[in-house]
Amino acid sequence: MTLRVVITMAFSLFFISTLASNAETKLSAGQASESLGAPVSTALTKPVYEEVEKLIRTYYPNAKISDKGGKLHFEFKVAPHISTSTNLPVVGPKEGGILGEVEIKLGKSKIPPRSINEYYYQTVLMSPYCANHDCHLAVRVSYPPETSSDFVDKFKTVVNEFDSLLPPPPQPIAGDTDSSINTAPVASIVAVPTVPTVANVPALPAKPAVAPRKLFFWKATKGTDVVYLLGTIHAAPPSLYPLPKEIESAFNDSKCLIVEVDISKRKVDPAKLHQLVETSGKYAPPDKLSKHLSPSTKRVFDAYLSWAGESWAMYDQYKPWYAREMITASVPRRGDLSKLRKGLGIDLHFLEKALVRKTPVAEFETVEFQLALDSKLAPDVQDKLLQVSLLEMKDTDTFMATIFDAWKSGDTAKMERTAVHNSVDNPELIPFTMALLNNRNIGMAAKIEPFLKTKGSPLFVAVGSAHMVGETGLPNLLKKQGFEVEQLTAAPEVHH
Repeated sequence: MTLRVVITMAFSLFFISTLASNAETKLSAGQASESLGAPVSTALTKPVYEEVEKLIRTYYPNAKISDKGGKLHFEFKVAPHISTSTNLPVVGPKEGGILGEVEIKLGKSKIPPRSINEYYYQTVLMSPYCANHDCHLAVRVSYPPETSSDFVDKFKTVVNEFDSLLPPPPQPIAGDTDSSINTAPVASIVAVPTVPTVANVPALPAKPAVAPRKLFFWKATKGTDVVYLLGTIHAAPPSLYPLPKEIESAFNDSKCLIVEVDISKRKVDPAKLHQLVETSGKYAPPDKLSKHLSPSTKRVFDAYLSWAGESWAMYDQYKPWYAREMITASVPRRGDLSKLRKGLGIDLHFLEKALVRKTPVAEFETVEFQLALDSKLAPDVQDKLLQVSLLEMKDTDTFMATIFDAWKSGDTAKMERTAVHNSVDNPELIPFTMALLNNRNIGMAAKIEPFLKTKGSPLFVAVGSAHMVGETGLPNLLKKQGFEVEQLTAAPEVHH
């Protein structure tokens, strides 16, 4: 199963039609209305809004920008969806898009600045204050992770320095006096050189503290029971090793290794696999794959065959789900993926260690079970899944580099965002997500406590990283079972 085609279930077709007309008025999840403070005069808003609009036009020349009710709104490439943080219908930017608004209001904001991660885009709230005019700039901007860092930096600079764009504050009228102000003549001041002292010598800047590096690794505890949860990558480069000592030590202390499938034993029943392919993976002659693919998927498949140097004859007897399995199973020998080695996958690394250490191994599923998942998908879902998989093979290297980066930094948001980004454009793949992730996660989580009773504690669970993220990821599901779950960190490296 390739992580690339994991699609979020949080995207609902029902909301596509009901929200399409609201793209200008609704923003992303967690929207908090800034009701404190009245709008200010155009003398203050105009120079700021003009600068923001100029910046937006530079990077998004086709953006829709409007100034209504004293509020500047801008958007480009937005779509309705379901918020991953609130489960409410919202509008957010798609890949290459932007969505936001700015408004100058009197007084200080009571809404704290913060960042909201919606997995496939980021929402930033800002509210810098200008004392000279007693006003603040209320800002909300949402953008996908691929957004130019140059734009983001410039946008934040304009926002944080908005007071420099405002006109000077009103000056007191000549002749006005205030009895509370001391108007006595001030003696002339003569500058006298001072001798430096310890007090006025600037201190050296403090050495910034190094934040602990998060691991893609969790510890779940309930009473005396301990379960370690490791997100794995099924094919990896040598540079991923050695693994952090915290992970290796936890494995060494564990009573049993639990994996998706024990691939080291190759426990595949050839008769069952043959029967599955014959009954669910093949067309009865003279029927064939090329007759069933949609025109768009057929064009993509033609392009793939030309690129790979293959022919229709290799796949025409198979249904879309099995044709995709055949293609994705051989991805490492296609394209420029020479640095990836299935033999270096994290799953196999621990299976081999378990063999050497004679650590018992148990599995959540079987190969036949996993293959059967795809065979049960509706024909239109199989068609779309094949198309998406083929289209994304061209940039597998870039995608895998992102996966490795998220894994090394323990960045669950980045891992999930990378896994579910297709949901915006392919909501028809929701059934696939349900089958591949959500339902399987629930099944895995239900087996952990029985494993604790039969195998002992601690358990070391090592399954694909996509099973660890999101609301239905294993860490969250174990929390619902009463476990205390923490994401572990690596000890700081000591440099001599």
